[in-house]
Parts: sequence; C-alpha cells; structure tokens
Amino acid sequence: MNESSPIALLAFALSITGPIFLVVLLGLFLKRIGQVPHEFVKPASNLVFNVGLPVVLFLSIYRADLSNFDMGLPLLVAVPLTLLLFGLSWPVGKWLTSTSAEQGIFVQGAFRGNLAVIGLAFCNNAYGQVGLATAAVPIALLTVLYNVLAVVALNPLQSDDGQSPLRRMLRNTLRNPLLISIALGFMMKFSGLPLPKLLEDTGNYFAQMTLPLALLCIGASMNLSALSHSGASTLGAALLKLVAMPVLIVSTAAWLGVEGMAMGILFFLTSSPTAVASFIQVRAMGGNGELAANMVVLSTLLGILTVTSGLLALKALGLV
Repeated sequence: MNESSPIALLAFALSITGPIFLVVLLGLFLKRIGQVPHEFVKPASNLVFNVGLPVVLFLSIYRADLSNFDMGLPLLVAVPLTLLLFGLSWPVGKWLTSTSAEQGIFVQGAFRGNLAVIGLAFCNNAYGQVGLATAAVPIALLTVLYNVLAVVALNPLQSDDGQSPLRRMLRNTLRNPLLISIALGFMMKFSGLPLPKLLEDTGNYFAQMTLPLALLCIGASMNLSALSHSGASTLGAALLKLVAMPVLIVSTAAWLGVEGMAMGILFFLTSSPTAVASFIQVRAMGGNGELAANMVVLSTLLGILTVTSGLLALKALGLV
C-alpha cells in the first residue's frame, strides 16, 4: 500500500489515537455494565496521579538520552501562545456565559489540557520511552503554567480552605507529585548514580499498569447524561481547546521549522482534551461543577475526531 495514500495515512493516525480513545470508551462501557463501580474510580485515580504517573515520568527521564533534547523551540512557541489563547478566551467566555464565575470556568476549560494522562499516552504510543522522556520537560513547564492560569481564571470562586489564590497555587505546585517526580528523575539522571535493579523492576510494574488504568478511570468518570444540559459555552470551550489551540501553536511551530518527533509531541500535548483536574478544582472551590464536567466530557469525545484529524493532516504534510 502506498504510504501516502489516504487509507495509509488514516491507518497511521488511528494506530496512535485509536487505542487511547478506545480504552477511554471501554472505561465508560465497563462503568455502564457495572464492572467498574463508581466507588473504584476515585481511589484508582488517586493511585494513578500520586504513584503511577510519577513513576512513569521518573523512569522515563532516568533511562533517556537527553543529550539531543529538541523541545526548546516548541516550548518557546507553546508558552506565549497559550497565554495569548488564555487572554482571547476571556471575551469569548463573557459572551457565552452569564456570570463571572462561569466565565472563569469557561476560560480554564479552553486552555487546560490533559497532559499527564492522555497527552502522555499519545507520546508513549507514538514514540515509546523516548517520547515519554522528551515530553517530561514540556509537561512540567506547562503544568506549572496551567496551575498559575487556573488560579487567575477561577479567582471569582471562593474556596473552603480560606487560603489566598496565590498561596493555594504555590501549595498545589510544590506538592504536585508529577513535578516532584520529574525533578527527582533529573536529579538521579545527572547524579550518575545507578538505580537499584530491585527498585527499577518494581517501578516497571507500576509503569505498565498506569496509563491503561488512567484512561479507564477517565472513561468511567464520564457522565454522558450531563451533556443534555450542555450549551454553547461547553461547545465553545471544547472548540477552543481542541481546534484553536493546536492550530495556532502547531502552525506557528511549523512556520519556524519544527518537525518530526518534536512536532508530534507538541501537537499531542496541545491538542489533548480538557483536563479532569479542571473539574476537580472547580468543584473543590464551590463552582459550577456540572459545567466543568461537561467541558471535560465533550472535549474528550470530540477529541477522538480532532486529534485523529490533526495527526492525519500533519502526517500528510510530512511534519511528523
């Protein structure tokens, strides 16, 4: 089969995105038939976030050859353009929502992507261990940026913990298990010390189960019935997250000459659906949790089409 034929290009795109979204949909299906009870999802998600993903990122950095790190230019593109989209989403949110609190929820849904689960799974599926290690630095930097911007966006909401938004942001950032594991991974890498084989083999068990379990939990957390209450704000946030952000960032990166794995990782991270953490933070701060949840669900479902289509276009243009 001609590798440039439409069927071959589609097969390539689906080989990367298909398994990720099928596992998410499997989680939704298993919840519907009672095989993944609601009581299982929260502790399993906590295990993934607090143990599994940190182990994956730590081992990926420890094993990687970082001598040819090529994500500097993509990051120089992604960070300022994320800030630009953040600013542009405010007037759109004001037009599509009725209160300042909902406007902030809209803005967060429009920029805060699911980097650590779906974005990382894409990078792993496309590039393996090298992709995981290369994606670790962008994930760390963008995670910090997303946390800061989320505090700004959700400032109208009041939290029950009585802390100022800035203090809450600093606390959450410094306690973030993903950022801690990335820092430890680099420290171990540059120290030159060998990781004991017993610890590495134990970590492998966690790493192997983490991404599938994380994707299942995302699917099991989805509530399709809530989408019946979705309006223009939910769709607007999803389109900004899934279409406007990757098109703006990827087209600028392509103009500057980014291609290959660097382009692929940049696309996977910026095109990932709205993060589940956005819903968790809104709910914890007493905001409209249903609106935030709808944005997560709709962007995840629409992401099946947008991420596959975007990857198909990049492959056809020879950029990945």
